[in-house]
Amino acid sequence: MTQLFNFPLDVDFAGTYLQANGVEGPGNKMLSGISDRLEIINGAARTTLYGTDRQTNYGYRTEIQLGAFPNSGECWSSLDFMIDPSWTTNNFSGLGSWYPTPDPGEELTVKHVNIGLRIVDQETLFVAVPATTLPAVTSTGRIVAARKVEKGKWHNVTIRANLQTNATGWREVYLDRMKIFGEYNVPTAYEDATGPYFKVGPRTLTQDYDMVRMWVRNARQWTGNESFPAVMGEVPVSPLKMLQK
Repeated sequence: MTQLFNFPLDVDFAGTYLQANGVEGPGNKMLSGISDRLEIINGAARTTLYGTDRQTNYGYRTEIQLGAFPNSGECWSSLDFMIDPSWTTNNFSGLGSWYPTPDPGEELTVKHVNIGLRIVDQETLFVAVPATTLPAVTSTGRIVAARKVEKGKWHNVTIRANLQTNATGWREVYLDRMKIFGEYNVPTAYEDATGPYFKVGPRTLTQDYDMVRMWVRNARQWTGNESFPAVMGEVPVSPLKMLQK
């Protein structure tokens, strides 16, 4: 097992790539025009998207781009996130995704994310994957899971996938150590030279809000056969145990 990246996001954005308000660039230094949109406060990253922000790379977004995975084999990502109580829009918003890495010449080809985390109605987190069987290219997705989250509360999300272009692949998503999605014996990767990269932060299609905000910390990525306690601190819990609590 190899840990690819570890971004505590408690002091700075070093090693990341930032996008907000029409500005983008490496996170090793804060870029002009986005310092009030990407901030480190009380040991966590605060990401803010204002209703007057300019588009960045064809979308309204305030996102932190983390590292890329290889395009074959078992890969993990885990992070803590919190929806700020100031979040008011009921419309769809992205929270984080494994984005396909385009090959040279494919920069304008729109591919649905390998795995996407979305929120709607301020409290419903859902998981989306490509609507077609990979590695066929599609720009549309299908919803495969939905769970409630609570504003003002820290949650952990862990994504685990075996990236393959054939039916040996599988993919799983855990919310607060409980599996909310699992799909097996399916292709999970596009035919790209480099695997998907993980990006986190609010992204909206329309600007019907004054501000949306989320918090992020402890973003980590691995490749290989890692253990659940190493990633999530403990083994997964069953839905039955959650109900008993």
